[in-house]
Amino acid sequence: MKLTEDETIILLMNFLIENNWEIESHCLGQNRGCDIIACKENEKLFIEVKGARAGENSPTKRRDFFDSGQIKTHFGKAIVKILDDKFKNPTSTFAIAHPNDIGIKKAIGNLTPYLKSLEIRHFWVSENGNVEED
Repeated sequence: MKLTEDETIILLMNFLIENNWEIESHCLGQNRGCDIIACKENEKLFIEVKGARAGENSPTKRRDFFDSGQIKTHFGKAIVKILDDKFKNPTSTFAIAHPNDIGIKKAIGNLTPYLKSLEIRHFWVSENGNVEED
């Protein structure tokens, strides 16, 4: 199953809560803002989340899942959004999350390790709720 952004957000929030994070805010649907802001002790974590396909109510739904070009475009936009958030919140922690999806891994899996050099964490979210960080 290809996860939508909203499905990925919900799974990741459940994982964060199970790991003692408090969800300060989140955005579902076409709402603007950081997808997830979570807090734990003295750390604030901003997460941009991407999906493997558009949601049923998405105005941009055109295919069953995103192709490699769309995946790379979404990834680039997430990086720019995170860098902008880092500028505005220099003491916080930042991450990008994607579904643990073979198509996404094929398109950008070789790029996600470079996020560490930008001090951006990366999460792979599985439909069973498992989350891996690379």
